[in-house]
Amino acid sequence: MPGKFDLFWTTMELCDWRDEWNDDKVLRPVIRHLSKQDDQIIFAFDDLMAELLYDLDTKKLAEQCEKVDPLMCDDTFLYSRCAALINGPDFYEKVKRGRMKKVWSMDFEALLYVPGKAWALKHRRSADDYPHSSPLSYETGSNEEGWNR
Repeated sequence: MPGKFDLFWTTMELCDWRDEWNDDKVLRPVIRHLSKQDDQIIFAFDDLMAELLYDLDTKKLAEQCEKVDPLMCDDTFLYSRCAALINGPDFYEKVKRGRMKKVWSMDFEALLYVPGKAWALKHRRSADDYPHSSPLSYETGSNEEGWNR
């Protein structure tokens, strides 16, 4: 039986890690692939990404991040959560369970812009014109339940 997040994870398998220090090059095949899909697929990818990031937005994980990075801010916590996603579903699940603390010294901000860039490439428009907003916010502190546990 397919899982809820299969669209996201199978799409992310397209990442090109030959130039792993250039986030845009790593994500280029993902953006190209999504740009060839219907808008609803791009929006679904965006919604799944937001939900995965939202699920990592917890006080417990933020405290882990702050121990690794005492200067942590909302953005560094968000970008580290992006690194949890870029490293695949097994890595993500370990982070979610609090068992992958090295993620808090990593970041992958570029992931946040994939849906907008894919949509822009498809429609030959600016990513600033991206018309979709996910129902869940991935911004730090948005998951109220995760911060109140």
